[in-house]
Amino acid sequence: MTKTSMTKDEIKKDLRAIGLRPIDLAIKAEVSRSMVSHVMAGRYPGSPVRGVIADALKKEPSDIWPPKC
Repeated sequence: MTKTSMTKDEIKKDLRAIGLRPIDLAIKAEVSRSMVSHVMAGRYPGSPVRGVIADALKKEPSDIWPPKC
């Protein structure tokens, strides 16, 4: 059974639940809010922003964006 990626909306919902907004992560990662949005949507798989998002959610990046086979 293959894990599916979290959707951008699911990520945003989980961030809201812990009191964070995408702009908060953008500031922390020193990138634009747009970049955070793109990464949450599954683009830029090599971006270090994935780690910032995963850390904020206390998950591994592979739990949010499982590798594709």
